[in-house]
Amino acid sequence: MREVAPFVLLACACGAAVSDRGRSPVPPPPALSTGPATSAAPAADGFDALAALGPSTAPGMREFARRAGGLEAATLLHAEASDACVRVAFAASAAIVGELVDGAGEVLASSGPAATEGVLAARGPVCVRKGDVVLAAGKGPVGTRVRWLAWQAP
Repeated sequence: MREVAPFVLLACACGAAVSDRGRSPVPPPPALSTGPATSAAPAADGFDALAALGPSTAPGMREFARRAGGLEAATLLHAEASDACVRVAFAASAAIVGELVDGAGEVLASSGPAATEGVLAARGPVCVRKGDVVLAAGKGPVGTRVRWLAWQAP
């Protein structure tokens, strides 16, 4: 029973954080790979330090997306089958303000002051309803490169 308690608490937290904003489902984003990250990823891909945050940042969650690019919005999750909850960490080449945004453009979480690394939704997972999306975007100097790593509740 003790092993189940953390998962039950996480499920309750995700359910409590989900809000219905009364809008119609968001159409699917352009085709991007949003599948699980593979364990065969090369060690030199720059995600090792972010992945090491998993046990303390997202206990009980599984890694499911890695994205690298500029400051433009990157789709991390499309909640196709059910409501979904995520935690996200980032590392950038220059100080940025990282944000998680839903399909309607509403900011779900922000990193706060500009930094080269951080965790979004540091107080708990960000949850969206079935059919919605979670995008990660950054605000900072042009040409900044960002790596995003996302964990999802099982």
